[in-house]
Amino acid sequence: MEEYNYHAPVLLNEVIQYLVTNRSGVYVDCTLGGAGHSLSILKHLDQQGLLIGIDRDEEAIEYARKRLISFENQIILVQTTFSELSSILTTEQIKEVDGILLDLGISSRHIDSIERGFSYLSDAPLDMRMDSGQGLTAETVINEYSSAYLKQIFKEYGEEKFAGKIAAMIDKARQKQRIRTTGQLAEIIFQVVPYKMRMKSAARIFQSVRIFINDELTQLRNILTQILPCLKLHGRAVTLAYNSLEDRMIKEFMQEKANPCICPPDLPVCACGRLPQIRILTRKAIQPSEEELARNPRSRSVRMRCLEKIA
Repeated sequence: MEEYNYHAPVLLNEVIQYLVTNRSGVYVDCTLGGAGHSLSILKHLDQQGLLIGIDRDEEAIEYARKRLISFENQIILVQTTFSELSSILTTEQIKEVDGILLDLGISSRHIDSIERGFSYLSDAPLDMRMDSGQGLTAETVINEYSSAYLKQIFKEYGEEKFAGKIAAMIDKARQKQRIRTTGQLAEIIFQVVPYKMRMKSAARIFQSVRIFINDELTQLRNILTQILPCLKLHGRAVTLAYNSLEDRMIKEFMQEKANPCICPPDLPVCACGRLPQIRILTRKAIQPSEEELARNPRSRSVRMRCLEKIA
C-alpha cells in the first residue's frame, strides 16, 4: 500500500510538533481521511497512548482500519460527523483528551474519485456527498433550488462575484434539460464568467455547493463549541483550514477565547471578570513551505492554527 495514495497529510511535521505533548495521551483526529496524520500521531505515542479517529465517509474508515492495523489495540474508529465528538467521548467513557486535530476541507481521494462528483475538471454525476448514505446531492440542489437560493449559496459559501449571473444561467439551462453532471455545470459557469476568471469561479461554485450539501460550516460551529470542554488543561487543538470562511471562523473563535473581556477599552481595570480560556500558539497561521508546495500543490491554501487550553 502506498503510504499517501489516499491523501497526503498536510503540514505533517508541524501538526505533530504542536499537537503531541503527552506520549501516553489520548488524541482525536476529527477528520480521519487517509489516516496520514493519525499514523504519525500513533508513531509518536507509547503503548498507553490512544487515538480516536472520526470520519463521515465509510470508505475512509475502512481504509484507515487497514492502514492502522499495527496499532489496532490503540485506536477507536467511528463513522459519523465530527460534531458528535462529545457523544463519542461519553460513549467511550473518556472525560477529556490531550489533543484534537481538525483537518477541514476535502481529501485528495474525494477529488480523484471522479464518480463522487467533487471536481469540475472531470465529467461525472453531480453528487458531492462526503457520506454517500445521506440523501441530498448536488444534482438536487442545482436542479430544484430556486435561482435566488442558489445565488445565496454561491455568495455565502463561495464568496463568488458572479453568483447572481451564474444562478440565472443555471435556471435558464435547467428549463431545457436537467443538469446531471459536473461537466454540464462547469460549462454553464464558463459561459458566464470571463475567460481568465472561469477556473477560479468554477472552483468557488463547486466549493459552495459541497459546503452546503455537507453542512460543513454548521459542523464546524458545533465542533468549536466542544473543543474546550473536551480538552484537558494544557491540552491542544490544531486546525487546518483550506478556505477563508473556515479560517475566519476559527480565527474569531480563538481570539474570543483568548481575549474574552468585554469591558470598554478605556476602563483601567477589567470589571467583567471574563478570563482567557486559551493561549494561541500560532501568532500567524502557519502555511506550507516551498518544499511541501512542490511535493503537494493541493496544500497551497491551507492555514494551520493551534491553541492550548489554559483554564
